[in-house]
Amino acid sequence: MGNICLTSGSHHVYSPPASPRSPSGSSTPVHSAGGQALTSVYQLSDEARVDFLNRHDPMLKLGLDPETSLYRTTDQKYLRGGKLAGNPESCARIALHEELVPNLYAGHYGIPEGDSRAYRPKEMLASNLRHPSLNVMVGSEARDAVRGYASGNHVAVKMRLGDFLEKGGKVYSDVSAVASNGETANALIVTLPKGHKVRAEVVDD
Repeated sequence: MGNICLTSGSHHVYSPPASPRSPSGSSTPVHSAGGQALTSVYQLSDEARVDFLNRHDPMLKLGLDPETSLYRTTDQKYLRGGKLAGNPESCARIALHEELVPNLYAGHYGIPEGDSRAYRPKEMLASNLRHPSLNVMVGSEARDAVRGYASGNHVAVKMRLGDFLEKGGKVYSDVSAVASNGETANALIVTLPKGHKVRAEVVDD
């Protein structure tokens, strides 16, 4: 279904596969316009920024809202009082939709600097985010996807996106998940600041 973290830790689970502590990847300035290096989506023009975020911000791309249901599997020992905390050591790789790196194909297709298509989101490990996180799945087939991994001590649970957002959580695309099909089941990483927990309802068979 997704990433399987095999290292030790309080919240490593079978699962589909915010500002960073130490982002991975090159720090070399990317394309520039008017002499200004473009490393942030907020350096783009309003039109280009809106287009980029519509294509890469999962909240916009997938039409998510506070009532969106999130699904994952987890070891029952982490489900305490019907709630889950975030995992500070997630092995997932995410797309930072607010940070830019060059699209290597832009030159080939004659896409000019400053065009939203000239960039792609920077990638980094979720473990390098400032806050712990949980990897989840959304979509019409997300529930069935995670239930396939529920066995033994591992159970499938459902959560509400708004419970994360209300605690300052942010949503990122999980680009390392193998089960995400981009349509009916999408893998995401949702941050959950340390010290906070969210309600998690066990999904019955």
